[in-house]
Amino acid sequence: MGAREDATTRMLRSGFGSQVKSQNETLPQWGFGTEGRDTTGKLYLSKEQTRAMHVSYSQGPVYKTYSAIGPQPESKYNSSSAPGFGTSGRARSARSASPGPGTYELEGGLGPMKESKRSTSPRAVFGTATRDQQSKVWLDEELMKTAGGRDSPGPNTYRQPGGIGRMVDSKHNTAPTWRQGTENRFRDRSPSKDVPGAGTYKTYGAIGQQTLSQKKTLPSPKIGTGHRDAFKKIFISKEHEKGAFGENSPGPVTSQFVSSIGPQKLSVKSSAPSWGFGTGKRNKGFGSDTPGPGAYYA
Repeated sequence: MGAREDATTRMLRSGFGSQVKSQNETLPQWGFGTEGRDTTGKLYLSKEQTRAMHVSYSQGPVYKTYSAIGPQPESKYNSSSAPGFGTSGRARSARSASPGPGTYELEGGLGPMKESKRSTSPRAVFGTATRDQQSKVWLDEELMKTAGGRDSPGPNTYRQPGGIGRMVDSKHNTAPTWRQGTENRFRDRSPSKDVPGAGTYKTYGAIGQQTLSQKKTLPSPKIGTGHRDAFKKIFISKEHEKGAFGENSPGPVTSQFVSSIGPQKLSVKSSAPSWGFGTGKRNKGFGSDTPGPGAYYA
């Protein structure tokens, strides 16, 4: 029979390698590299180290050069403009393609111009107005004085609207009008029964707070309850305040000094930190709650 397994060491974990518990940090591991020595020798360390190397790792004449004529593959070089021969077919007969006389349509210099670069000249036409209409055209104030009264209307030409009733002109306000109603009163009721008697209506006083919203409540002054000493403290002006300088100032031993130790009442002063003795109870049995061997999951 083999050795008996110890129960206290069954749940133990090794401190090497990847740690299962999150509160234990996994230490870094090192291993042997698998890279060749030639590759390691090509690593760049410094300029001095590169100068000391006797072996050159340059590629040699294996670069591909591009021509400076034509399109440049590299974006840092500008491609020069390259002229070329046209591939369009030439005209068979230049004389046959030329327009002959009378092909172009020439526009006249009179009348509306179709091309925007040419302005249309003004045109004068004969008027169609009569002489009576022409004589009514206003030219200036002195000329119109000579024709005063010629076209004025005669007597009884204008119609004067009345000042009573609805006004036709917008500059005159129409006065309010009243009329007699045509409704029959108490048609379906008995006047002797439906008329309210004395004491039916409730009247409200005109003094004090008004209940009806259509009546405005007047302001009501009253005798103040403030003391004379409080009235003296009302600020009126700086000049008036100088006359009562020191009258309401507090006397000696009036102010109460606040201690600078402990909680500060004024917000402008910060309370200093304080320490105190704890009031928690200690454990009755200090060793009774201590876990024994094998209780931790290591």
